[in-house]
Amino acid sequence: MKKEPYNEYLLVFPSGNCKGFNDIEGAKAYINNYYERRLDNVFHKDGYNDATEIGGDEYRYNVFTQLGAEEGAKCEIYKTGAFIKEIDKELIFEDDKEEIISKLCEAKINFNIYDYSLDTVLANIQEVEYMEDFGTHVGKF
Repeated sequence: MKKEPYNEYLLVFPSGNCKGFNDIEGAKAYINNYYERRLDNVFHKDGYNDATEIGGDEYRYNVFTQLGAEEGAKCEIYKTGAFIKEIDKELIFEDDKEEIISKLCEAKINFNIYDYSLDTVLANIQEVEYMEDFGTHVGKF
């Protein structure tokens, strides 16, 4: 019997850890919060008191560029059901397949794609586009 995922969306962090969401806006907000926490960690580690000491937005850009280069990836969102279908199709061992699918169907996902070498399977799935083109809305209020 096939299980249905509790969460519609799967957010995959650069570390491979995953978190489930049922709405895209919640996932986007979590990503923004994740990167703000990362910025704060770098900011405080470098010993700055506030962003005015270091040039405001330019510093943010530099930190995020550095984090992207170091991590080599960004947060990505996928449809959980599509990932499960791909796992069901690609994986050979039934026990592994059932364990992984079961974990992805839980309400609170505690899962890392690298623990199961699923990054190659995930590469076969279309990422959900969550970045907005802010320039198209200028002057259209």
